[in-house]
Amino acid sequence: MLWRRYFQLALLLVFWSLSAIVTAQDSGEPNPIKWTAKVQVMPSSGRIAVELLASIDRGWHLYSLEKVEGGPAATRISILPGQNWEMAGEIESPAPRSAYDPNFQVATEFYEGEVAFNVPLKSTTPALADKVRVQVRYQTCTPTICLPPKLIEVEAPTNGSVAVTTAGANDKPAPKKKAEIGDAVDDFEFVDFTGNSRRFSEFRGKVVLLDFWASWCSPCLADIPNLKSIYQRYRAQGFEIVGMDSETLGQQDVDAQFAKDAQSKAREIVRTRGVTWMQATSESSLPVAVGRFGIESLPAKILIDRNGRIVSRIKDVANLDELLITLLKPAN
Repeated sequence: MLWRRYFQLALLLVFWSLSAIVTAQDSGEPNPIKWTAKVQVMPSSGRIAVELLASIDRGWHLYSLEKVEGGPAATRISILPGQNWEMAGEIESPAPRSAYDPNFQVATEFYEGEVAFNVPLKSTTPALADKVRVQVRYQTCTPTICLPPKLIEVEAPTNGSVAVTTAGANDKPAPKKKAEIGDAVDDFEFVDFTGNSRRFSEFRGKVVLLDFWASWCSPCLADIPNLKSIYQRYRAQGFEIVGMDSETLGQQDVDAQFAKDAQSKAREIVRTRGVTWMQATSESSLPVAVGRFGIESLPAKILIDRNGRIVSRIKDVANLDELLITLLKPAN
């Protein structure tokens, strides 16, 4: 009958829609932490308490509010400016676990499962606003994988209902066209860690490795000992490395304090781990990373020959030896 056909068609459309939704959720970068918020109002005091709950997928962990020297990005919770709220005390949270972190090779503090942060606020006006917007910047890892620091916002009503994450402030922009193997690298400017303006053309005639890295990128840090060894072996033969610090790669909205902390951590890593090759600041590296080479994730290493042409995008530092032996051979 006709009505039965319509019914079957409707079921098919519903099934197709559900399949499309699942596919969209399963694509892209992992999102192992779900954030919700609930506000408790304290009558006649002009104060509220925001309970910010992080539900962490199994196998992942969330780093604590405390900074660890040489470690990952600590969780930062703040109130977005332009609201009639201000902090009314310290953020409360359960005691985190402490253990050696193989990603950063230091002891770190972290949470697993679920953790609630209690954020005390007070109103700056006699009448309570009907909502509060909380910003969280955090990093999450497994024992072998680290995601870049993420910036999210949660808008919670003050009527006691639960709010979920409303915005991701570091959604990735549209990818740029990647430079291809064999392409010539045009000259570009950057600022080194000493504050001096430099140009890529200073290294013309040498084999150069552009090492795009960040302090939160554990594979980047793991590569440092091998890079030090390779640099020592081949530098005298005309090999150079230029570190391209890329702390905020993929993040559209970056608060000033995070950028400052990230730059400080990058300099600390260079100093404490004995890195001796030149480093470019994040502000001058990012336009090169995105605009010149279409880099979207870290680590990323680009090997350039004496003539300024791209030879390889290096995925494994161990492969550098064989390439350098060939590229650094003296011309006959």
